[in-house]
Amino acid sequence: MSGAVSNSLEGPDGGRPGWVAVLAFWTKNLMEIGITKGLGIMLPILQIQLTSQMWIIGWIASLTTATSGFVAPFGGLVSRRFGAGYVMMTCGVMMSAAAIAGSFVENSLQLALLYTLLAGTAKGISNVVAKEAVGRCFTKNYATASGIARTGYSVGLIVFAPLVQLFLDTYGWRGTMLLVGAITMHSVASGAVMVATMQPELDQSNAYQTLPQTEHTNSSSAHESTLRSHCGSLWKFVSKNFEVGLLLNSRYWLVAVISCCTTYAYLMWIVYFVSQAQSNGFTLEEAGSFVTIAGIANLFGTISQGLITDRGVMSSWTLVAVCLVMSSVSYLASSLLTSYWAMMTSAVLILFSDGVLSCQTDVLVKQVLGVELLAGAFGWIGLKVTLLLVALGFLPGLVYDLTGSYTAAFLLIGSVQAVPLVPLLMLRYSQR
Repeated sequence: MSGAVSNSLEGPDGGRPGWVAVLAFWTKNLMEIGITKGLGIMLPILQIQLTSQMWIIGWIASLTTATSGFVAPFGGLVSRRFGAGYVMMTCGVMMSAAAIAGSFVENSLQLALLYTLLAGTAKGISNVVAKEAVGRCFTKNYATASGIARTGYSVGLIVFAPLVQLFLDTYGWRGTMLLVGAITMHSVASGAVMVATMQPELDQSNAYQTLPQTEHTNSSSAHESTLRSHCGSLWKFVSKNFEVGLLLNSRYWLVAVISCCTTYAYLMWIVYFVSQAQSNGFTLEEAGSFVTIAGIANLFGTISQGLITDRGVMSSWTLVAVCLVMSSVSYLASSLLTSYWAMMTSAVLILFSDGVLSCQTDVLVKQVLGVELLAGAFGWIGLKVTLLLVALGFLPGLVYDLTGSYTAAFLLIGSVQAVPLVPLLMLRYSQR
């Protein structure tokens, strides 16, 4: 990038475009939790109403995230072709349509197709586009901006757990899905605000938008030269971002392992925690209270991590290591807990740690690869998360169906959460 363009993209505080991007990212995260957590809370009811097995319904949520991983590497290309705001609007419509149409399904196959094709695609593309938009606007306070945007997840956990339960008690599962779909339409409004706000322009050597207007001329050679230049720029961007996903950057792979394992463990908790709590003897209302309080802890974690690292209170390495150990132990112990306050503590520690880790892994990606490869890096990490979900996403539900207990399943999840300690130490050593 040229120096002038680079400076416009990396302002210290983001300016108005930066905070609009944070708002869009925040709204996307809030609505995404509404879709995924709503499905998790409805697992027992959907199993009965659709005459299906628990692991099949649980795998639908995993496949939704898996689909988002398959399409994620194309997020950067779509954003540059149509603009971030228009992409966010379209993804909002798709996520809403998945939930609304889901209220009319008659079997688990129809529900799986709707959620994987519509919600999964929208989730993958919008996640990459929103992350890149925030990353391009912030430099010094990137951890803080990312933390604020990710509070959408925390607010979603706080709001949607009791809200979905209220909808279920009042309107049934079909009415609940209709209402969740209607609420998700708010993502369209946040995308429209991005369209109305001037966002930082991408490097024109990497922009795949309408060719610039030239002076009136009849010279076909000039037009062919311009077209050839843009095609060359497209190929340059594609090849550079595809290099990110290959074995060409060992430090990227270390960061990818950290991000993939922590994301997998968190998603499995989102899908199966309510059912696990019920199998431990807690009521649905008590399980909902665990999620609500833990959501507050997640909110505190996402906000505090930026203040801790950006102000130099603690290094990112130390903070990430502490949270990995704390969350791993909590995952391993949660399936054995039958005391209300012990289970509450476990849920709080897990979601507080996730609030910290979800932001700090994005910071590591930007530090390792730089701003110009953010879209490619986030996309390829999403694809790697997909491989984990396809391979292991159904296991917690399957283990429950076979054994009637989530003990072994959550032992697996806790072990996966501990794996990133190894690449974290390797990455720390390589930085010295």
